[in-house]
Amino acid sequence: MKKIVILPFCLLFIYCSNQIKLNKGKDVDIIFPLTHIDSQSTEVIEEIIKNNTNNTYIIDPLGFYGKSFVLENGKILDPYLYFKNGYYSRNDTSCREDLIILNPFQTINHSIIFDKNNRAVYKYSNSNKYEQIIKSFHNRYNVTILGCDYYVKELESKGYKVLEYSIVTKIPLKP
Repeated sequence: MKKIVILPFCLLFIYCSNQIKLNKGKDVDIIFPLTHIDSQSTEVIEEIIKNNTNNTYIIDPLGFYGKSFVLENGKILDPYLYFKNGYYSRNDTSCREDLIILNPFQTINHSIIFDKNNRAVYKYSNSNKYEQIIKSFHNRYNVTILGCDYYVKELESKGYKVLEYSIVTKIPLKP
């Protein structure tokens, strides 16, 4: 009987250790579901977003801005090149499609861009160790910068709150 009790406990630990919590706050958890980023993968990764409160939050998956970079063997790696990115503007329809409404105690899976203004491209070598350092924040200004001010005001009048969070994390990269 003791073996049956220990096995589920061990499996729970293994499952939890294969994820990385990206934010420091307790109200909403943003969890990266993998142990590393595969630089060769083209698959979209959906983060786990969990609301631990009675509040309804507004989250823009394109609303995280900050500074991100890559470490190669513990030293900052200079980008190989930068790609150009056009300006993305939203109307009411695209705001309703893009913004995440996270209801009280709801858990969802949704892709998030950790740092919208990171446009660097890096060269990797299989023999080196890489880590991506992410320092970004999400606030009302970042949500409305792309054109959702009226929609956000409408939601705030219903009692919804814009998520005010920062992400400061280190994620291993596999070349």
